[in-house]
Amino acid sequence: FAFMRNPLFNKKGENTSAIFGFFRTLFSLMDQFNPRYFAVAMDSLTPTFRHRQYPDYKATRDKTPAELHSQIPLIEEILDAVKIPRVRYDGVEADDIMATCAEVCRKEGRPCYLISGDKDLMQVVEGNVKILLPEKGDFRELGREGVFDKFGIYPEQVLDYLALIGDSADNIPGVKGIGPKTAGQLL
Repeated sequence: FAFMRNPLFNKKGENTSAIFGFFRTLFSLMDQFNPRYFAVAMDSLTPTFRHRQYPDYKATRDKTPAELHSQIPLIEEILDAVKIPRVRYDGVEADDIMATCAEVCRKEGRPCYLISGDKDLMQVVEGNVKILLPEKGDFRELGREGVFDKFGIYPEQVLDYLALIGDSADNIPGVKGIGPKTAGQLL
């Protein structure tokens, strides 16, 4: 969505903003961190178990614009061409795939960096599992204390925090009258 106001177009007049933004971020990440192993987690093309458990899950979210959605197959094609694996499972969100990979790395004692700005994923940060938060063309590493500095809570409190404040992006109601400050104080 970063280029929605100032989209980029190719010579054919096709919007290429998502492709440009995705690969600019990806190549910056590769240059800066030179990871030994890397994969791109992708959301399911089918409804997830959360949609079955809570039919209103993400119901208030705007539909992905067609010009953005149409670029995803090209992103996948380029990932395949440069031999970057992508992981997608029906009924499972990308965050769940990332959290599963993080758990495997945690058990094996391997370092794991998840690239995400999603606050839900902050709950998996622990020890060798960290978040690389995209910020202004760079990445901010968040470990346990970084999560606390950003949200005023520790990773193991994220689930309770989100239950209290809700999550408007996912259409999850919180406790009426409790916002981030009060939730942080309660926790």
